[in-house]
Amino acid sequence: MTQPKINWSSDISKRAAEFNTKCVIGLDRDGTINRDLGTYVTRPEDFEPIPGSLEAVAKIRALGHKIAIITNQGGIEKGLMTPDDVERVHQRMFELLGQAGCPSINALYYSVSSRKNDMYAKPNNGMFKRCEKENPDIKFSKGYYVGDKISDLKAAFKIGAKPVLVKTGYGLETEKKLNTFANKQLKKKTIIFDDLLEFANWLETV
Repeated sequence: MTQPKINWSSDISKRAAEFNTKCVIGLDRDGTINRDLGTYVTRPEDFEPIPGSLEAVAKIRALGHKIAIITNQGGIEKGLMTPDDVERVHQRMFELLGQAGCPSINALYYSVSSRKNDMYAKPNNGMFKRCEKENPDIKFSKGYYVGDKISDLKAAFKIGAKPVLVKTGYGLETEKKLNTFANKQLKKKTIIFDDLLEFANWLETV
């Protein structure tokens, strides 16, 4: 059984308690926070934030919401990168988030494969369930999950979170898939934004 990895910034568990948090905002990584290279982000220097995304995460945090980043990193199983590589990329992400004004998040989980039969890989919701189990104050059914792929939206739907599509990454392609008959019910539940910053600005109004 493939176990998802968990990665924390050095002081997340301590500083998260300082926030009077609201609902959880789950976030995909590649294509939502950083540019999707079409392959895998294997080095810290290849982590390129989408314009406005770091500021968006900082705003979501400032609004008092819990933040859980949940991402497939199938390149591990394919031998294209190691868990240590992913950890280094995430450390870079945390550094950039800190510089943008987000001192901490609540959780980060990633799968080591993207296989359909991997319970932890999206669109399956094993990572979400583990996140809830290990973080009792997180309930995805009371929050949102933001991503750019149909697998993100399906995972959100399965766990009971409100699916949010951003048009960055593969978002435009995913929007077309939502218009197919097979995804009719999923489309009804999905809200769509140009990017993560637009979602964060909207979240401030609700």
